Amino acid sequence: MNALKIAIVAILVFNLGTSVVRWLSEDSTPESYIETPVAEGLELKALTALTKEIRSGQELERRLNEKEGINNLDLNSDDIVDYVTVTEFGAVNNKIGYSLVVEPAQNEKQEIATITVEKNQNQAEIQVIGNEQIYGDNAIYNDSTPIERNISQSRYHGSGLFPVMATYFLMRPLWASPWYYGYYPSHFSPYNRSNSAGYARQTKSYQTNSVKSGTNAYQNKSPQKISSPNKGKTANRGINRSLTKPTATQKKFQANNKKIRSGGFGNSGKRTLSTKKSTRSSSLFGGSSFRSSKSSSRSFSFGGK
Repeated sequence: MNALKIAIVAILVFNLGTSVVRWLSEDSTPESYIETPVAEGLELKALTALTKEIRSGQELERRLNEKEGINNLDLNSDDIVDYVTVTEFGAVNNKIGYSLVVEPAQNEKQEIATITVEKNQNQAEIQVIGNEQIYGDNAIYNDSTPIERNISQSRYHGSGLFPVMATYFLMRPLWASPWYYGYYPSHFSPYNRSNSAGYARQTKSYQTNSVKSGTNAYQNKSPQKISSPNKGKTANRGINRSLTKPTATQKKFQANNKKIRSGGFGNSGKRTLSTKKSTRSSSLFGGSSFRSSKSSSRSFSFGGK
């Protein structure tokens, strides 16, 4: 009899424990889906530090779209890191700018940040300004670095993927990214965004004391002003994650879309990517065909090499 009582009690305790574990699992919010502001997907101090390592918009775009780099943006909450395009503007002989843009939905462009680099004798004065919808007002960082570098310092030296430059101010055509929503270069493979701890590890090496908050003093006094071609471009659709200073249209979209939810980050699972053939072609990267991978929410096509 005692043995039977003990068995019954053990079963009841087991069932109670299982129920508690299940309840806690359902009620808790995994870190992956805790909603964090869009701004936390691209740390501006890290972007400023990265600008010291590159010497062209094309190189910057390549670095921004590398897995486990400083880009962890996910504007549309599909749990896939957004591809960032870079467009150069200004004058390549003394003041060059880079405009960073993400397309969270087809035909919707959101400028994320602008970078300006100005010649000051043998120094390059760097200023990074975050878009106000993403980062709020006065999200500005600055630093400086020698204008020239040994091209062997570039990770792409000798790769033949694109011209690797020794200086920011080499006379050349301005780079304007040819990629857009759904069509990306073959070296870019869509990847899942990192959680907060993972992203902190990815950007740790870019946390340098030389990057300061505020405007660059030299650029602030400089009479030469350049303006981003994407200034004022905001995505009216597609941004599902919280913004620091959204426009009225963005607020309306998010309210109607109802994808931002308390404790939610978007899709509840990882997307599975598959490949299919595409007839679209490009000669920019030397290839004549595109790869395409498709998910339930958007498709990806890639250029050659």
